[in-house]
Amino acid sequence: MLVMSSAVGLIVRHYPIVLLALCALGTVVVWFVRRPVPPEKAANWPLTEGTIQSVYNVVVRTAEHPDTLYVGEFTYIVNNDYYSGRLTISRSFSAHDHSAEDLINQKIQVRYDPRKPEKFFVPQADLGGFLLDPYNEAFG
Repeated sequence: MLVMSSAVGLIVRHYPIVLLALCALGTVVVWFVRRPVPPEKAANWPLTEGTIQSVYNVVVRTAEHPDTLYVGEFTYIVNNDYYSGRLTISRSFSAHDHSAEDLINQKIQVRYDPRKPEKFFVPQADLGGFLLDPYNEAFG
């Protein structure tokens, strides 16, 4: 009982340090779980079809000026289970009069990890005059 009491007393005295260490550990775990998938690793993953469900814009503040970025949310099915993801949408260099919302219900190629189907990779593609790229969590 004395050992447990001294351990609790040690933790209480060093509470800010323990809390900081737990936050740092949590940050590393979250980064590790949510880090982007390298294209080389995803190249051998199975391919499935996804569908863009919605498109919205996000204002990204840079040092120079604010910039608007389009984000597409999509779903894909693996083994009768639905999964979702996000991708970045930007205008390609080709001239067109379409809006990013025109991509809703469009089909896209999605590679998924067969061991963890919630992990996906969307290869860069040109779709309807827009470029599709991986989504950066720092945007939203």
